[in-house]
Amino acid sequence: MKLLAVVHQFLPRHITGTEQYVRAIVLAMRRAGVDARVFAYEPLVQADSPDSNWVERDEVVEGIPVRRIGLHHALSRDVHLRDYDNPMAAQALARQLDEFPCDVVHVFHPRNVGRAVVDEPAARGIPVVVNLMDFWWICPNYLLLRRDGALCDGPPERGLGCIGCIDPELAGRLERAGMLQAMGGLAEAARPAGNHGGSDPRKALALVGRKEHLMSVLNRADRVVAPSRFIAGIYGGHGLDPRRLVHLPYGLDPGRFRAAPQRAPRTDRATFDVGYIGSITRHKGLHVLLDALQHAKSPALRLHVHGSRESQPGWSDALVDGIRDPRVVFHGPFGPAELGGVLGSLDALVVPSLWYENTPFTVLEALHARVPVVASDLGGIREVVGEGRNGLLFPAGDAAALGAILDRMATGQGPELSMAGCDVPPIDQNVEQLLGIYRELGAPAARA
Repeated sequence: MKLLAVVHQFLPRHITGTEQYVRAIVLAMRRAGVDARVFAYEPLVQADSPDSNWVERDEVVEGIPVRRIGLHHALSRDVHLRDYDNPMAAQALARQLDEFPCDVVHVFHPRNVGRAVVDEPAARGIPVVVNLMDFWWICPNYLLLRRDGALCDGPPERGLGCIGCIDPELAGRLERAGMLQAMGGLAEAARPAGNHGGSDPRKALALVGRKEHLMSVLNRADRVVAPSRFIAGIYGGHGLDPRRLVHLPYGLDPGRFRAAPQRAPRTDRATFDVGYIGSITRHKGLHVLLDALQHAKSPALRLHVHGSRESQPGWSDALVDGIRDPRVVFHGPFGPAELGGVLGSLDALVVPSLWYENTPFTVLEALHARVPVVASDLGGIREVVGEGRNGLLFPAGDAAALGAILDRMATGQGPELSMAGCDVPPIDQNVEQLLGIYRELGAPAARA
């Protein structure tokens, strides 16, 4: 069997949850006898190849064949349309499929490659499986969060509200020209919502018609995999055909948990160590956790921040550089092989997310390592964190509530957690289930 995995970015530079999951799936597929490869977009072309406007090269990452492509953003006059309708990326994917005639294409994230992830395989009679990693197919910022930080149910005013949310300067120019409301009349069109000419009306149409167009593309995929029932429900409410849907929770690569130190009993230590692991971006809520420390007065409490500033550099730099609490230690990002050691050093993991998380890999990883989780009561988190069982939940954004929980835990007054419900399926189980899906779609059996 031959498999092509498509993702919006890949290791070694990009190491967040989606990339780590793709790595684990592809490596496990290769162990199972599948010729599995990765097609990845490189969003940092200007940093990766400063003298090039276009990148298209073959690499080997941890034994995985990778075709990496990228377009310098300065070449695209309509960044909103390029996100889901990228002709140059479509041509590169077509070349890859012609050179590597695979049996199935598994799309993990199509950002900047766009609709071609379904169109190009379908044109060649290749089955397509799509994993729902976030809300990209519905929301231009993939988070279902409005500019003011409020949760969003989907494109407001049939997409008209997305213009001011995603590009307020564009909305202002259209408003002054008396054209803004006119854009809403074209929201019904399930088609590419503009072209790459770059005029203000075309940029607006790329946002207004986006969801209807992309949901029509998603409904042409042969199977759509939802890791949580929550995300399945969201997409179902936006028109996903339930006959294509498969619920398949994430599995973990147990090899990433090696070298975990033996944690000394709490009574033998003077500190209670909690951790934050993940990108330092506003929607991940680290600022809520830092505010919560002001409500938690226990001198035993220590916060260890492990994460990269690259995703939202201006905001994250100001946040991290402004930390004055001596109980906070900023460690920066860590490599995949260090995960076991990081989790083994913690008494609890805090996940203060402000968006509808699907199923955060950091939560699954902590539970696998038997580290209690304190998390926002949002999205798919509640499907894996059981209140009073393997963790505690608090209202998203409520720093006082989170601080009170941490204070009680640090002083030994928190509830006794049984740590039941921590068993996360291994990645090989995910692969076995995915191979079953591929075979249903006509792919040959893997050759061990």
